Formats: sequence, structure tokens, C-alpha cells
Amino acid sequence: MIQFSFPATLMRAAARFTRSAPTLLFMALAAVTACKGAENSNVPNASGSDVGGTIIEAIPAEAHTLYPPAATDSPDVDVISAIFDHLADIGDGLNTVGDSGFVPQLASSWKWAKDSLSIAFSLNPKARWHDGVPVRAQDVKLTFKVYSDVKSGSDSPQNVANIDSVSIADTLTAVVWFKRRTPHQFFDATYQMYILPAHILDTVPAEKLTSHPFAIAPVGTGRFRFSKWVKSQSLEIIADLNNYRGRAKIDRFIWAISDNAASASLSVFNGNADLFAKLTSDDAGETARYPKLRNLPYSEIGYSYLAFNFRARKDHSQPHPIFGDERVRRAFSMAVDRERLVQSVFDSFATVGLGPSPRAVFQDPDRLKPIPFNLAHARALLDSAGWSLQPGQTVRSKNGVPLAFDIAVQSSSAPRKAYAEKLEQQFKLIGVKATARALQGQVMHAAVDAHDFDVLLFSYVLTPGLLGMPASWGTNGSGNAGTYSDPRFDATLDSALNAFKPGAARPLWLRAMQIITDDAAAVWLYEETNIALMHKRIRPTVLRHDAWYAHLADWTIDPAQRIARDRSPARGAN
Repeated sequence: MIQFSFPATLMRAAARFTRSAPTLLFMALAAVTACKGAENSNVPNASGSDVGGTIIEAIPAEAHTLYPPAATDSPDVDVISAIFDHLADIGDGLNTVGDSGFVPQLASSWKWAKDSLSIAFSLNPKARWHDGVPVRAQDVKLTFKVYSDVKSGSDSPQNVANIDSVSIADTLTAVVWFKRRTPHQFFDATYQMYILPAHILDTVPAEKLTSHPFAIAPVGTGRFRFSKWVKSQSLEIIADLNNYRGRAKIDRFIWAISDNAASASLSVFNGNADLFAKLTSDDAGETARYPKLRNLPYSEIGYSYLAFNFRARKDHSQPHPIFGDERVRRAFSMAVDRERLVQSVFDSFATVGLGPSPRAVFQDPDRLKPIPFNLAHARALLDSAGWSLQPGQTVRSKNGVPLAFDIAVQSSSAPRKAYAEKLEQQFKLIGVKATARALQGQVMHAAVDAHDFDVLLFSYVLTPGLLGMPASWGTNGSGNAGTYSDPRFDATLDSALNAFKPGAARPLWLRAMQIITDDAAAVWLYEETNIALMHKRIRPTVLRHDAWYAHLADWTIDPAQRIARDRSPARGAN
């Protein structure tokens, strides 16, 4: 059993909640963020102020861009969220219907039109870009233009597809107009866009925005401002001292770039960094040996699954010779003892997956009927599909073709690789030869984009409200890796997303989830609980489900435990 640096009673509760409900785990462990570690006797007491200090996060990969519309991967999004602001930010409850729970950022207030087809956002007159230029309505107009144009490098123009236009009522009032009334209009106008500076980007041709110097040295309005980026070494942001929303509590936050996850976590253990966001459960037990460090579990709205390719790799107009058959897909789902594999790979830091919706955002997990683990039934289904096991053979075949394939898995994820290797043994029990193949990130993503794979072990981190579901699982979804398609699912999903009242949406979500489960669109493997390795002097706030770093500007460092690097003040801030 893994040993942790938490109190035993809390860890027993954490293990229980992890297996049953990650949402409860998140709430139960929130109290941990307030716990103080042992005092560092080598550091003299600082002043009583909790403002100041430096946090270094070790990351296993280089950032790609700091241009918000094109950013998709961490740490790009992590950095951008600290430098830029939305018009309003989603609350910790992650409500996406209407504007309930949203908190002002660049917009100090807003007013809906009587027909709900427009929202007038009143900008905070104190808001300034980091170069001192006031924020104006023209910035909002430019932002929508960029995010909605694929030529501008926008990764997901469909996220703002329901926005018709942005007009300028006056210099401090931007009006967002919508094509149709939906439950998620406010979310589309706020969460989906970081506001960009028109005075810098308005004259830049759309096709040159991704290569503009702004993409590597951005100017934002957030409580942190960009400081410097040394490629392959580090990326630094510093507190914006006169920010309209108040200065960040810490002076500096630095992302220290490592070659891989192992070296990144090691840099925290050896004292060169303060934080590693995703420690493996195997390494978590090491933390007890380091009195200045602690483990902090947190959940996010994501899931991991085994994706089947529904289409032939060389001719996408034809069904896949193996996985185009629902009986075969159901057989593979029945062959995976998910409870045992989750326990084996993650101990108590994951729970069995439900479907394309984690428990944190799905209200009826107990009413969903999953495909059960049943080896005998799995073998019978393969027999009925014509995949027979001949005497003296260990691998099934059909028309002389063996039932064999690769499981593609990203090489940078140790847990996924371990899980894929265990799947090899699971499938062997039903006469199938599956081989785990670790691929580098770029190769993996290229295979997904081209639908050039048989089976892959993949993970999704979702936006709140499951609003990305049509893109990831809808018939025409840009992120539908396996090209799954069921008109019943599409129609039910559309109805669920367009229900204005939660009571009306709830049964529709259950029906949509049951359809995709019965179709055996994938094997829903697990929902992982992440483990942050963190120095005890750091006092984080709530780690939000969609973005653990969302409240980074409100993190503090215990004055009594500060170390040498905490005494280096923010530089260059106004």
C-alpha cells in the first residue's frame, strides 16, 4: 500500500471517495490545501505578509505557443490563463447555463437584450494592457474576429460558431450578438475567448498571427505579465503590480522545462523546483521520505478510454475489418476487468470509467448500465462474428486473417503504457493478439488526425458542461478519432445541450450515454485522480476541475517557510 504524507484519517477518506465519486474526493481534499507543513528551521521568519515569493513548476515538455487562439496543450494553456483575461470567468461550480456563477473579469457588468440574442458587456474602465494601453471595446471585436477565423490559427472556431458578430456601442461597451438563443450563450462569449489587444494585432494579416512576436512574448491584462522565455529551459511570468483586479499574491511563477516526466519530478524531489502537477501513483510513495514536500490529489473533468477505429485504415469509406462489427467491440469491452486493472495500475487514485462523461459532471452514474466483464460471453460473441479459435492455436482468425492488432499509446504517459501492457494479457484470454505500441506525442496525434490506427489508448480533458461532446463523439465531430456515428446519439445529444432547464437535460444525458455505451463505441477505462507533488510552503487555493491553475494568482507562500528564491522580487512590473 502506498504511504503518503497526509494524516491517516484523511487518506482513508480519500481512498474511499476516489473509488466512488471523484467530486467528493475533490471536496474532501480541498481542506488539505490549507494545511501547513513542518516549519523550515533553516529559514528565518519573514514578515507577516503573505505576499511575495517564487514558485517553480517542473514540466516535462516545452511550450509551443502563447497565442491564445492556437493553444491546445499544457503548458501553453496554463501560461495563457495567467497572462490573459476573459470578459467573465466561470465560477468554481462550472455552470454553463446562463450567467449564474460567472465572475467579472474585463467586463465589470453585462446586460442581456430582451430577446436574449445579444449581451452588452461593460468593460472595467481601470483595465489596462500590460503595456499601459487601456482596454477598449475594439479589443473584444478583434478577439471574436480572430477566434472565428481558421486563417488566424484558431484551433476551434466552432466554439464561437453561434456568435454572429461583435459591435461597439461605445469605447467601453462591446455587444456580442448571437445567431440563436441557446442555454450556453454566455459561456460561448466568455469562457471560449481570451481577450486580445487590438492595438497590437489589428493590423497583422490573419495568416501571420501565429508567427507574430506576440505568440512568444504576449501582452495581456491578467494578474501576471509575461517576463521571459528561454527555449528548452524555462518560461517566467511575474506579478502585474498595479493590475485592475489586484496584484498576484506571489511575485514570480516559473515553468522549468525538463526532457521527460521522470526528470521533472526528480527536480522537485532534489529541491530545484517546487511543484510537479502529475506525479505517478508509484512515485507518490516516495514523498514521505521528503519532509518539506507533500502530495496533493486533485481531479479534473477527464477520462481515458480504448478507442476503436470504425473505418478501414486505408479506405475510410469502408468499415474496419475488425471493429466495424458491434459484436466484436462488445466482446472487447466484456474482456476487460476494469476494476482489477484500475486497482493494479493506479491503486486508489483512479476509478472505473463511465463513458465519455466523468462522474464529476454526470448526475446519474448509478442509473447507467455498463457492458459487464464476462469472458465467456466475450468468447461467444467473437465466435458468432466468425472469429474462431482453431485446435492447437492461441490466436483467433477469420478467413485466414489472425485477430491481431496494435494498441497505440503515447510514450510520455507511464500509467497509460502500463495499462496498455495489461490489456495485452486481458485480450490474450479471449484468443486475441494485441500489442502495445508506444508512440511519441506528434506521431500519436498525426495517427489520430488521419484516423490511421486500429486501437488506441487515449485521454480527453473536457470543457465544462460537456459542450465539447459533439466535437469528440458526434458524427461530424472534428475530434471524433474513431469516426463513431449513431444518429440516435447525435439527436439525443443535441436535445440535451439545448435544454434550458437542468431537469429537462438530465434524462436526455442519461439516454445519450446509454446509447453510446450500448454501441460499444469504446472501452471506457478509467477516470484518473491526479497527484500534485508540492513544497509545503506553498498554500494553493481551490484546484478547479477544469483548470487546477485557475486561481494561481491567489496562491500564497507561507512567510515562515520561505527559501532563498522567495526573496527575489518581481522584476519589470509596473
